[in-house]
Amino acid sequence: MGELKLYKALEEALGSEKAKEVTEAIVELVKEKKIELKNELKDELIKELATKYDLKLTEQSLRALIEQCRGELQTQIEQVRGELKKEIEQVKGELQAQIEQVRTEIQQVKSELLKWLIVLFIGQATFIVGLVFTLVKLLKG
Repeated sequence: MGELKLYKALEEALGSEKAKEVTEAIVELVKEKKIELKNELKDELIKELATKYDLKLTEQSLRALIEQCRGELQTQIEQVRGELKKEIEQVKGELQAQIEQVRTEIQQVKSELLKWLIVLFIGQATFIVGLVFTLVKLLKG
């Protein structure tokens, strides 16, 4: 439709034969430019698209980053584990010291209790001996 209008406009100025040649040349030039522009656009779009190689590079970078993070996390875990072991050992030492102190106190209480039991036994034995002597005297006399 556009070609006919162009031809008619040129026909009045150039004549039928020349208008046909110019119209065909313009149509051909437009087709070529259209193809050229499509190819340029396609090339630009291809530049913007990620290629398999780009994806592979990105994957490798991500894998390296993951490994780095994994290593850093492992290091931090080991550090925390070491700190916890130290704290556990410290608490364990403190508990052992407290247990030993309680044992010592128990031994002291046992010793004191044993002394009191011996004293009580001796006192009761003395009382019984005195009581027996008193009964013997009363019965004899």
